[in-house]
Amino acid sequence: MIEVKKLRKGDYIVHKDKPYRVRNIGTKVMGSHSHTITKIDLDCLLDGARDTVTKSSHERLEDLEIVRRLGQYISPASDGRIQAMAMDDYEVFEADVLPAVMPQLKQGGNLTFVEFKGRKIVLEARD
Repeated sequence: MIEVKKLRKGDYIVHKDKPYRVRNIGTKVMGSHSHTITKIDLDCLLDGARDTVTKSSHERLEDLEIVRRLGQYISPASDGRIQAMAMDDYEVFEADVLPAVMPQLKQGGNLTFVEFKGRKIVLEARD
């Protein structure tokens, strides 16, 4: 768990049981007793959706350790998924792909993916 006041742009948190990346953080002082609220703009890693959360700066959120791994695109699968191979241990798996990334993928091309609760998600195509 991480306090809201310690969050930084680019950190990863769990919100509504999905992994989100912190896109922007804004803090506002409220009232005469210096209470602060923090507005956090988020991008979902699973579907690219955006969300905004407003929290008190002393509240805690579930943080997430994201390990980015290198893979290779092998072939398309069903419903916006692809078959890929991890370059470090040569494991072949099916992965979800963000809609904006799908047109950039080329068979045999490299990609970056992360793993979240047993699901693998392709974040970007690499050259």
